[in-house]
Amino acid sequence: MGRFFKAFFATLLILIVVFVGSIGYFLLKNHIENPSDFFNEVFNDSTKRETFIVMGVDVKDVKNIENGTRSDTMMIVSIDTGTGKTDIISVPRDTYAKIEGHGRQKLNHSFNFGGPELTLKTINDTLGTNIKNYVVVDYGFVKKVTDVVDGVEVDVPMDMKYNDEYSDPPLHIDLKKGVQTLNGEEAIQFLRFRKGYVNQDLGRVEAQQQFAGAFLSKLKEPKTWLKAPLLLQAYEQYTDTNMPFSTVMKLGKNVGGFRMENIEKHTLPGRAGYKNKISYFFLDEKATDKLLRELDLKQGE
Repeated sequence: MGRFFKAFFATLLILIVVFVGSIGYFLLKNHIENPSDFFNEVFNDSTKRETFIVMGVDVKDVKNIENGTRSDTMMIVSIDTGTGKTDIISVPRDTYAKIEGHGRQKLNHSFNFGGPELTLKTINDTLGTNIKNYVVVDYGFVKKVTDVVDGVEVDVPMDMKYNDEYSDPPLHIDLKKGVQTLNGEEAIQFLRFRKGYVNQDLGRVEAQQQFAGAFLSKLKEPKTWLKAPLLLQAYEQYTDTNMPFSTVMKLGKNVGGFRMENIEKHTLPGRAGYKNKISYFFLDEKATDKLLRELDLKQGE
């Protein structure tokens, strides 16, 4: 998966988490005996910012990940629960990091050694942060939720046709120009296409932004709320998380005011290089520290 699709993928996950957090269906799931006390706990919480790590994987069962799996995507997501302002910080998977019990290796190897818990610890140890929650999500999530909401309407800017058997996964794109409602499979084609744009990367980013905005609008439609149980089912099927239910609910309490323009993307600063003939990403420690402090993700000395 390309880095632009991964960034979009995290954005879509945030939209679903926010939506899922806003539906009372979860009360049934968690068998809450006293909803009044529970909601008081959620909405009187003074915490202004919720932060978690998104780890993207491509597996058959996200709940039972086998040894040897590596996370292809790692992003820190930080949401201001009052304003909805959201920061997404990409963590390069090849980051040179010390993994407890395994020495210094590429950061994404930590998932192989100890699953999301060890990856969370390794990121915190490397960055000096204190992030407590994670969400592991399978890439099939995008296709599934698009189908659940009966497709997403976009304006395809040109005929899109492209085939690449060697891509991971194989890529087959065949879309016609014009306004149309894309199903899950077509949405993946639209989001991954880039060869026909004058500026390939920028063109794809704009397409992904168009899709995300249209998807958010679809989530806000009253008829979509009738599909809340199906979206919840997709969320549960394609994700694994240690995030407390109360945190998810808190993220969802202001879903009506959530805006795409409030999402800002960052990448940890550093450089690509080699050590012992192995390619790594080496963090710029000072610049990384500065960025994390600016985003209120790191305090103290």
